[in-house]
Amino acid sequence: MIRRTSFLVTAAMMTALMGHAGEMPDFSLLDLDDDVLITEDEFVSYKANAGIVSEAEAKAKFTKLDLNSNRTVSKEELAEALDAWRGQSTSKEESRVSTPDW
Repeated sequence: MIRRTSFLVTAAMMTALMGHAGEMPDFSLLDLDDDVLITEDEFVSYKANAGIVSEAEAKAKFTKLDLNSNRTVSKEELAEALDAWRGQSTSKEESRVSTPDW
């Protein structure tokens, strides 16, 4: 009985981790033209075409990620946003990226 319970707990934890991993795609999946920047169009295309969110929701999420408001998201901005989501950032911009479902 103990082994079965342990297995079920481990399986549940792994499922939860895989679910969170699915929320955070690799940078290269979002940077469609490989210019090392994610544009709003690239982000919206990825999120909306995948059926993850509506176009309007994707645009709102992009605005949260674009920390310096230059209409692109760099690898550094994405990393800072993920750190803020994980509670590891000390940035003043942290409050803009408070939702885990970017």
